[in-house]
Amino acid sequence: MDAARDCGIEPGNAKLERHAVYTFGARWADRWRDGRALIAGDAAHQMPPFAGQGMCAGLRDAANLAWKLDLVLRGAAREALLDTYMSERAPHVAAMIEMSVSLGRIICVADRDEAAVRDRRMIAEARERSAPVSVPLPPLGPGCTAHDTPGAGALFVQDAVRARGVTGRFDDVIGRGFALVSPVGDPATALDADSARWFASLCGFAAHVGANAPIADVCGGYARWFADHHAAVALVRPDFAVFGSAPSLDGAGALVAELRGRL
Repeated sequence: MDAARDCGIEPGNAKLERHAVYTFGARWADRWRDGRALIAGDAAHQMPPFAGQGMCAGLRDAANLAWKLDLVLRGAAREALLDTYMSERAPHVAAMIEMSVSLGRIICVADRDEAAVRDRRMIAEARERSAPVSVPLPPLGPGCTAHDTPGAGALFVQDAVRARGVTGRFDDVIGRGFALVSPVGDPATALDADSARWFASLCGFAAHVGANAPIADVCGGYARWFADHHAAVALVRPDFAVFGSAPSLDGAGALVAELRGRL
């Protein structure tokens, strides 16, 4: 009401010009691949609007599928890799849809008294919190990951780094693609000649990221990630999901070998 008065509109004179009834979908397709035909985005799932995740989910679909199609079409991976697209993405999408529906139940309270109770509760909870609530994205479902290692299937950290006099986000400064990342040393030293050649054929690269490393960990985000996951090296996919991690730098070779087997 105050906002209306600020605009020179008295509440009693306000008039609703138009309205529309919007029915949202909360569903996903049973099959996202049929031979050479694959679906993504709204063709694969419908997302309620309450978390703003509809287009985000579609972009994650595209990121997941793009590198797999690239490898298969180049003959660098078996066609069966495409079957991991739905197995990875559908559980993630289902979790986001469930979260969006839950938010809708909170937002779409039509009863004035119930809404007032909700508002008072949420305001009180917000005042008690010392920091904003951070909800991590759900990990991918089973697919092309070393699923029994810490962090596998989750998004990798994307933080500020400095290298060759340039400071910025890792992808902008170092690049993107398959990446072996470690805070304790150069992961390339843990690869034998054959593994190194194969990894390079995928345009994969190694990165030593740390406080005093060639790639400086400007804000400490990488140090925190590796400490939280008790890992010394991580293999990251082109869609920024963690393929797998290992507790020592020597584990880089095993991670590359497992990726090769999966492809």
